Amino acid sequence: MRVIDLLQLPILQGTRVVAGDAGLEQRVRWVHVVDLPDPLPWIDRGMLMLSTGIAWPRSDEELAELVRRLAERGVAAVGLAVPHYFSRFPDVMRAAADQVGLPLLEIPWEIPFVRITETVHQLILREQWQELERAEQLHRELMRAAARTRSLDRLVRTLGELLGRSITVEELDGTLLAYYQRGPYEDVARQVTIESGRAPSWLQEGLMARGFLPPQGTQPYRVPAIPELGLRERVVCPIWLHGELVGLVWIIEGDEPLSGLDLRAAEHAALVFALLFAQKRELAQLEARLGYAFLSTVLEGRFSGSPQELERARALGYDPARCYRVAVVGLGEAPLTVEAFQRREQIALRVRRALRHSGAAPLVATLHDQVIALVEREEHLEELWSALADCGLTAVAGRPHAGPEGVRRSYREACALLEYVDRPGLFRYEDLVLERVLAGDSEARQAFISLWLGPLERARHGDRLIETLLHWVRHRFSVNDVAAELGVHPNTVRYRLEQIGELVGRDLLDPETQFELQLLLRLLTPSMRRNGADGRSPRADSFAPAG
Repeated sequence: MRVIDLLQLPILQGTRVVAGDAGLEQRVRWVHVVDLPDPLPWIDRGMLMLSTGIAWPRSDEELAELVRRLAERGVAAVGLAVPHYFSRFPDVMRAAADQVGLPLLEIPWEIPFVRITETVHQLILREQWQELERAEQLHRELMRAAARTRSLDRLVRTLGELLGRSITVEELDGTLLAYYQRGPYEDVARQVTIESGRAPSWLQEGLMARGFLPPQGTQPYRVPAIPELGLRERVVCPIWLHGELVGLVWIIEGDEPLSGLDLRAAEHAALVFALLFAQKRELAQLEARLGYAFLSTVLEGRFSGSPQELERARALGYDPARCYRVAVVGLGEAPLTVEAFQRREQIALRVRRALRHSGAAPLVATLHDQVIALVEREEHLEELWSALADCGLTAVAGRPHAGPEGVRRSYREACALLEYVDRPGLFRYEDLVLERVLAGDSEARQAFISLWLGPLERARHGDRLIETLLHWVRHRFSVNDVAAELGVHPNTVRYRLEQIGELVGRDLLDPETQFELQLLLRLLTPSMRRNGADGRSPRADSFAPAG
């Protein structure tokens, strides 16, 4: 109950607020009558102190000091029975009360203090009982929701609807796990977090610099508005699991601060979330072990392809008929210490979550200083890298290949890149082939030839396409010269070149592409050049680079 609520009670009819209006929102915990020369030992925070003033000092300096000391002790308000020992509050007390925000109430003398204390205490007890009932109701609703669903999103929505507040649940690194948005975004920080799926680094760093992160205890605490961070007032409720801090519940306070009831509901929710975290962690660990065992089996050549193994592979999300890249994240150090081991596991966890978030099977393994993942689609690879871009790591990806042998081949290609690249970023095998060719890498030469001629060899009438391409490069990209040499119409040459561009996914008129084609012609053996001239085309994977 607030001080301003007391003034609406019939028992206090005729009571006037004569000073300290700024403190009318303070909450009253109980009422006590104190008529002693030194009232301080008998008062405490949140108390409405009633007095006749009989034992108060009479000097202005002492009266002003009394007001200041009562405010320091956290008194909610002071009620003086008038007129008798004092006809009204002295001006010095009123001035001091306005300075410290302590409400001064002038109560008509004929109102018995015992009636006031009885009435207010009954209302406070009733309010506390209602709050306990509401807390129990909130707890039941949360537990009922937890029993109905294993979805963190649903539980967060339930809590948000019960409190009427916007909520997010995040990991310690800012990764967004679930949220409930009530109406428009309250601030920029929340909008960026929800839209990107992660609290921005400038927000995390700003909160840490101000001491609001990480939490120092288990109890909810308030974070005030920080305009320079685009942050409104909010309450943070830590989620603890087996003595480990695993997440944070952020509750937007809005225009009305959270009550004690709301905070207890948030604590109940944090407990429910911790239980859900424990369940999800066990499932994730099981999933990680199964994925690790399967991927390790494939990489080590122990995948036999038996019906039982194929069934398990498909259950984990792997289809041997599809093409997969192997992505390798290099950590730069072997996990020889506890800290390095934990870092590797944390990176692996990020990769699994990124793949799952993108809809891919989280097939991830760890080996020495590597985190290895199977990636089927380009968007899966981009999602994986976006989860690691702020870690300063190097990620490489081999070419997409089908079947278990294709997985091993892609892994070898990725490892070759990892030895070649010494800077942070995401690098695909085909993106670096040209650099490696120019550096004299013989394996890259073969890959470069295969990247260009392999798609053509597999196409219908691929020999004609290869013949046309090589003649076009040899004749300095002259369509008419090629048409004359091959005895076909220039439009036929143009049509074949369009087909070639579509098959290799390149713009053949781009200067950089034409540079690569000239390099391709010089890398081919003399016999291969002649094959291109007379129409004979061996398999692309048998092309031998020129010495």
